[in-house]
Amino acid sequence: MSKEKDSKQTTDTFTQLTPREEMVAKLNGETAVVAWKEIERFFAKGNMLLIDQELDLINVAADLSLDNAEEIKPLIDSEKIQRMPMEFVKENCKPETEFWTVVVAPYILSQLKK
Repeated sequence: MSKEKDSKQTTDTFTQLTPREEMVAKLNGETAVVAWKEIERFFAKGNMLLIDQELDLINVAADLSLDNAEEIKPLIDSEKIQRMPMEFVKENCKPETEFWTVVVAPYILSQLKK
């Protein structure tokens, strides 16, 4: 096999992403740091999910997007993913408080920015 063919095969192998990898890449580009005052209305509508600080926001978003119940259900059951609790808002959210966010319609997934 020529070096040219060898090189092309290696490149083709690396450019083929799984659907999950494609979703992670897409969501990574859609993640933003947003102040509470800009997303508070989504909380009021009940469309905001709080993602536990120990979880990777993008991976959680990818699992939600792909309906990966096997990964998501235990996180919901343990409240590592939950609708933004009022107590959390009262204790942590001021207009300038920043969150890492990503949209997985109809939800805004958020983590308090460290």
